Amino acid sequence: MELLDRLLNKGLVLNADVLITVAGVPLIGLSLRLLAAGIETMLEYGIFEQFDQSTRAWALEHRVTSPTLMAEEETKMNFFGSYSKDQGKAWNYGYMYLTNRRIFGWHKAFNKILYEIALKDILEVVLVTNVHEEKERKELCIKINNNNVLWIHSPDIEDVHDALISKIYSE
Repeated sequence: MELLDRLLNKGLVLNADVLITVAGVPLIGLSLRLLAAGIETMLEYGIFEQFDQSTRAWALEHRVTSPTLMAEEETKMNFFGSYSKDQGKAWNYGYMYLTNRRIFGWHKAFNKILYEIALKDILEVVLVTNVHEEKERKELCIKINNNNVLWIHSPDIEDVHDALISKIYSE
């Protein structure tokens, strides 16, 4: 472990010249330069600077910062939270969006819709207090017209509840 730490923090440089000869006659010459270190160490010595700049520029250019909305759809509220489809132990995290047409969860890193419910399909919205990991917390229970239930939790769950209720009844 110490060797790996030293390699990542300090780095290793190996310069080697290899000459391959047959019967005293040089046939192939190789000049090798090996550099092994952590990326931070390489950047500190200015070795991967151009590579790092172009990589970061590409990542910034291709970063998706918001989900694609439908035509004439407007975001009314967005928040980070967790959801469960059966109120089991499997709570998944993501960005939640309330629009004028639907509520949906979105995974930013994969640009993937986690769940989506049209506002017209919601039968009931109830704010309940449940125990999660031995602590009480408020969760939003959304009953859908196909007898499924979606549970949502967020630190600002009361605001989410109020916004969702107002959107459902304004439609």
